[in-house]
Amino acid sequence: MATPPPDGVYVPVPTFFQPFDKSAYKQPLDLTAQTEHTLFLANAGITGLVLCGSTGEAVHLTPGERAELIRSQKTALVEGGFSNVVIMAGTASQNIDETIGIIAESKEAGADYALVLTPSYFATAGGYSEEGLRNWFTAVAEHSILPVLVYNYPAVTNNLQLSLSLMKHLASHPNIVGCKLSHGNISHHLILSSTKEINHDKFRVYTGLGQQLLPLLLSGPGAAGAIDGTAAYFPKTLLRIWNLSKKISAANGNVTKEEWEEVHALQCAYSEVEEWVVKFGTIGIKEAVKKVLGISVGQDGGRLPFCEGASGGGGPAKQWENFRGAFEAVQDFEGKL
Repeated sequence: MATPPPDGVYVPVPTFFQPFDKSAYKQPLDLTAQTEHTLFLANAGITGLVLCGSTGEAVHLTPGERAELIRSQKTALVEGGFSNVVIMAGTASQNIDETIGIIAESKEAGADYALVLTPSYFATAGGYSEEGLRNWFTAVAEHSILPVLVYNYPAVTNNLQLSLSLMKHLASHPNIVGCKLSHGNISHHLILSSTKEINHDKFRVYTGLGQQLLPLLLSGPGAAGAIDGTAAYFPKTLLRIWNLSKKISAANGNVTKEEWEEVHALQCAYSEVEEWVVKFGTIGIKEAVKKVLGISVGQDGGRLPFCEGASGGGGPAKQWENFRGAFEAVQDFEGKL
């Protein structure tokens, strides 16, 4: 039976690109900026990275770029003395063979776990049944050479929501060790982390929304942590929320008034700044990395078609001042940690 990843805070990191070469319509990887960001997060104490996930624009990368990205960051972590930092590899694909191949290439490049996104191309056409999805994930898990986490993110999968019955079934597979839930249904988080139908020692529940971390960690024994985009620039704050929440949970709430007040204040401020990601997604995360950390993210942040006008009109660069207060509040917390 596969071992689940350690509990904690994981960062789905953006992929950094060099300036856009219009003549060739290419934006090469910027591995220098990528490594700078990776080492910043490792120094902050994060548990692990997700590379080539949704925030990492996996669908905009070639298979060779995915492997190059993972290999370069694994090397940087080892050489920097952070070999304990876990790497999860996003494996977004629509077919079983390709997904299994991406997982194999990711392991060879240095990944420890596979974060497997729900296939969804025909979701709005009524092409998927619970039985079909169950068999798809089971086939991937049985042939994956990495332990698998199920990635349920309806916003990028044609609003396809994996049912509780399906998640409970998948949780029993010996090579499926957890899930990332990137949706606002806290009830599903609570049930999957609490139900006695799941062995919580081998199946861990991570929220993809940092604004849900405190309630998740107080919900049940299967609650593990967060895989959250805002931690790309405010990692220490989310780590502090995680540590305080785990302490409160272990003590059954028997902690000091000051600790309760601190975790509530941190979660509130963090949730306020999460509204930036709710509004702007991946491009917003990259804009915030540039603004908060001063790390180059490339022209307009992402790859085509993301970068087309991403900083113009009502995009994140134009809206920064409207969110400045929320960012400064968390930066104040971050600077004290």
